[in-house]
Amino acid sequence: MGAFTFCVCTVHAQEGRDVEVITEPPPPAEPQQSPDVEPRPGEEPLPTDRPQEEAPEKPEEPIGHLRVGGGIGFGFGTNITFVGISPQVSYLVKRIVEPGVAFRYQYTRDRFPIEDAIWHTYGASLFVRLYPIPSLFFLIEGEIINTGFRQGDFYSGRDNYGNLFLGGGYMIGLGKGAFMGLSLKVNVFRNPFYPGNFPIISIGAGYAF
Repeated sequence: MGAFTFCVCTVHAQEGRDVEVITEPPPPAEPQQSPDVEPRPGEEPLPTDRPQEEAPEKPEEPIGHLRVGGGIGFGFGTNITFVGISPQVSYLVKRIVEPGVAFRYQYTRDRFPIEDAIWHTYGASLFVRLYPIPSLFFLIEGEIINTGFRQGDFYSGRDNYGNLFLGGGYMIGLGKGAFMGLSLKVNVFRNPFYPGNFPIISIGAGYAF
């Protein structure tokens, strides 16, 4: 068997000097990451038991029942062009039926080989919009107009005519009561002012309460 030697060493302090003992502090503990604090780059986020809150869905704003607005209409046909404005007031009943009243002024230029005829037309109408699905509608409109034209030195005088329009369109809410609509309609009747069934396109906007 091998032998080993055990040595006891004694350290003597020098006189007039204090022996300074230096010890290293323990390594700092790693801070625990709070679930609410974002992880540092390169670190994986700690698991958390808090459920993530889902943002509530923003409900669609209804257009409203009482609607006040107006539209700009324009049309074209064989040798004829017109532009008009039409303020309107209507009320939506049970989101299906929307009766209303409208007024309008229309400027029309009828082109002839000799000289163009200029019409100034004023009218009032009662209309009903029917909504089979939200925003999409069918239109029925009865109108009475007072109109006359001037062609060079000739003035026709003013006459009254009745019209019946059929058509449809699309209405969309823009938020906070504002809305915008697009419609297309044709006149069923024939008269000197509407000699043919050319289409009338209208773009309008307004505010609903």
